[in-house]
Amino acid sequence: MEDIFDRWTRYCGSRSLAWLIAINTAVFIVVWVATLIGNSTGLYGNFTMPWLCVSAEIKTTLFHPWTVVSYMVTQYSFLHLLFNMLWLLWFGRFLMTTLADRHLLFLYIGGGLTGAIFFLGISAVASPSSAFLSGASASVLAVITACAFRTPNLRLMMFLFGEVKLKWVALACVVLTFAGIGGGNPGGQAAHIGGLLFGLLFSLLLRRGTDLSAWFSFNRTQHSSPRKPRNVRRDPQAVARAAAGRVSDMERLDTLLDKIRLSGYASLTPAEKQELNHLSRKIDK
Repeated sequence: MEDIFDRWTRYCGSRSLAWLIAINTAVFIVVWVATLIGNSTGLYGNFTMPWLCVSAEIKTTLFHPWTVVSYMVTQYSFLHLLFNMLWLLWFGRFLMTTLADRHLLFLYIGGGLTGAIFFLGISAVASPSSAFLSGASASVLAVITACAFRTPNLRLMMFLFGEVKLKWVALACVVLTFAGIGGGNPGGQAAHIGGLLFGLLFSLLLRRGTDLSAWFSFNRTQHSSPRKPRNVRRDPQAVARAAAGRVSDMERLDTLLDKIRLSGYASLTPAEKQELNHLSRKIDK
């Protein structure tokens, strides 16, 4: 079993991504089995919702505070689970080419929490108190938005469409999410907006040098106080050599991204995956 999960982790390119998809799938199976058993004993409907999903009634949510986290991994429809996990896998793998595991986990949880806050806010005035929020859509939208913001012009080979820039694929996924499940539920749509805005805010701040996920890492030594810059005379020839090296790094990164576009991320060797992560972080500095 451990060997299977290790292979799955290598395919995902991220331990956090592998665990998120596995947890979502496991919860779906458990809820499905529980519903079948409940229906056979007289507990009809999704009786697990008050215990796993965010209620539009704030008082109920306050008595079940864990639901603001548990709802992010709870889907009641197979199609809901399928599309969320496919998009999470797809965009999560692309995101991992330029960011670390902690960024993905922070985006997922932060997008979900923001979605829950937006849901509770709009539900107080626009939705019936019996509504519940479930599913990973807000979290996945945060990941999609961040991925599209960081590599908008990455070209993907799409069946029937040929080469398409990642930003247009991300836009299509966002539109499908808003038009899909919960399309007529203002609370659900508000949650989607919350996840999208969180992903956008995270990406904007990261571009400006503020990493909101820095505290999210268990390795605290990586986040010690930055050293003060010193006045050092630069050697013009050394600067020129460094610039040439940076151009070479960009060319190598483009080569690896082209390979991903044509054959998929799984086609990279372990050494190439490590090189891709190293180059992405080096160039992004």
